Amino acid sequence: MRQTPIVIAFLAMFIISSAFLFWQNARELDPNTGKNWWALSFSVLDDDTSLVFRIENHSDLSSFHYEVLVGKKHVRLAEDSFSLNRGETIEIHPNIDQLPDGRVSIIVTSGNEKKEIYR
Repeated sequence: MRQTPIVIAFLAMFIISSAFLFWQNARELDPNTGKNWWALSFSVLDDDTSLVFRIENHSDLSSFHYEVLVGKKHVRLAEDSFSLNRGETIEIHPNIDQLPDGRVSIIVTSGNEKKEIYR
């Protein structure tokens, strides 16, 4: 009889602790909660001729600008500016008829941040 209150208290503490940890875990896994980042990647990884890329925004920044450059002298093939809100992802298809020879760089800037990918 004396053990019943101890067992009930232990079970209550266990349930409350478990609920808190599940809530905390779900909050940490949400990319928009308390985080400030954005990512740049190619949409098609196994095709060396595709310049289609995507931007995933999980930051407070919403104004983005991209440039597609080729070669060592960075000849500009395409550029554009666009808005992207927090939690949104956009896939961009640069309007380039034929992939030129040389290294092609895609540079995306937003605020003071600059990210680059290349083929």
